[in-house]
Amino acid sequence: MLASMGRVPRNSNVNRWVTAIATALLLSLSAARPTVCLVAMPFTATPPQNDSEVLFNEAVDAYNHNLFTQALSKFQQVSGAHAADAQQYIKKINSYQGAVEVAKSAIDRSPDEQDVKNLEYAIQQLQTAISIKSDGPYNVNALLTRARDLKTQVEKQHADRSKAMDTDYCAKALDAIQNHHYKIAAQFICAVANDNPAYSCGNDEAVHMCTLSNDLAKMDKGGSGPVVDNPPPVATRTAGLDKARAAYDKNDFEHARSLFQRADGESKPEADQYLDKIARYTDAMSNADKLGRDAKYDQARTAYLAAAQIKPDGPGDPQNGAARMELFLGLDQFYSGDYASAIQHLQNCVHNGTQKQPLVHFYLGASELARFYVTGSEDTSLRQDAMNDLKQAKQAGFKVTGQDVSPKILQAYKDLSF
Repeated sequence: MLASMGRVPRNSNVNRWVTAIATALLLSLSAARPTVCLVAMPFTATPPQNDSEVLFNEAVDAYNHNLFTQALSKFQQVSGAHAADAQQYIKKINSYQGAVEVAKSAIDRSPDEQDVKNLEYAIQQLQTAISIKSDGPYNVNALLTRARDLKTQVEKQHADRSKAMDTDYCAKALDAIQNHHYKIAAQFICAVANDNPAYSCGNDEAVHMCTLSNDLAKMDKGGSGPVVDNPPPVATRTAGLDKARAAYDKNDFEHARSLFQRADGESKPEADQYLDKIARYTDAMSNADKLGRDAKYDQARTAYLAAAQIKPDGPGDPQNGAARMELFLGLDQFYSGDYASAIQHLQNCVHNGTQKQPLVHFYLGASELARFYVTGSEDTSLRQDAMNDLKQAKQAGFKVTGQDVSPKILQAYKDLSF
């Protein structure tokens, strides 16, 4: 019987050929001995991978090889059993790229713009990226080393400036004491003691010398003598900086700017840093607002995030601004028919706690259901996600009024019960 079937054609499907042989053999045996009942065991062959599984595997391979752009494009098209896994990969890629982008913006600043806090934040972001993918793209480990080196340099520069100031003020304090100008001596040495109480000046600790100079100044009934050139008004300087910082912390940038602009002497470097932050923050927010009005939501979101990096709780609420742009991006992509991208951005809105959560859940569910329909209505998990999100929107009391959404989706929303 097998011989009569001839040789297997080279291009034939082996599984079909084996199945055909088994069927023919059973028929032959049945015809020859009709009284014999044969039970044919089903032939089990490895089923071919469907398109979605192939796409998912290709996306994972691209991710493993650090081809993030290619991987992201493929993951966004995955549906079916691997849809949830694909979304997790998308989150990893976005988080990784976002962390590296923020870190690079801090590292690439000009030397006069560098400060320790921003570099500490850059280091934190790079460590986050490494925790996501230790062998990821953009040479993150080298960036981390560079950020740490820059932080060390900035700290050393600050220490050198402080040391030079301490040496200068100590010399002026000793000279004032030598001339019995104790009040002036106290102004100089107490400025040193405020930063470094144990600093040794004239074989005495700055903090003790400050106390002693103040005591002698009180006992000096003849006054402090002639005023030396530009003595640092310690109390005034410290109070002025404190008030400026307080205004900055309260987001009263106009008042803070005015106070910081009055700083001089040793206070000026710190004041200049704050003035630079205020200028960059104001520019970023102004640019973000304009881009948002021009419907350039992705660029606006980046600008808001740049402002949030400078002062997360700054005036205008940059973090909320970035979240709004993410929502607008999701809505824009929904109405453009790019449901995969819409789902990604709207899921981010859910996780970030964006305002208007009922609206977010409605459009997330609508995006998921629309994708379910356009991909052949085969991914039941996608449909279930859609129903869950739509249900949350309905439970929160979201009313569908004026939304230009498919009647099929509106009917599904209307039919929901809970």
